[in-house]
Amino acid sequence: MVLAASGIILKDKKILLLQRSHYTENYPEFWGCPGGRAEEGETAEQNVIRKVKEECNLNFTPTEIIKTGIWQDRKYYRFLGNWSGEIIIQELEVLDYDWFSFDEALKLNLSFDYREIIELLYKNRQLL
Repeated sequence: MVLAASGIILKDKKILLLQRSHYTENYPEFWGCPGGRAEEGETAEQNVIRKVKEECNLNFTPTEIIKTGIWQDRKYYRFLGNWSGEIIIQELEVLDYDWFSFDEALKLNLSFDYREIIELLYKNRQLL
């Protein structure tokens, strides 16, 4: 089974979402958190640190797993964490990015399970 992970990045009660490019077959132009498939031998934590850095240039430290699951052939992890740095998007995989409130995020076309993630963050009062 393939391992995949994504980083949930929050600032001032808003969530960072990236718009996926046509580089991917899954959910092109949909919005989600930075992340993706692990490389051979990577742990979920190593995977999320690398993918957040690659896709949006942020230094990410996972602090908590807020959800795991299976999607097709992938075991995925959704990590909440701390971050630093300045956003510079990887233009091959990412069309756009922005910080969204709960209400703004729910109006977007969200990929994978991110609607559920956003609702969970709202319920836990991490996203308003």
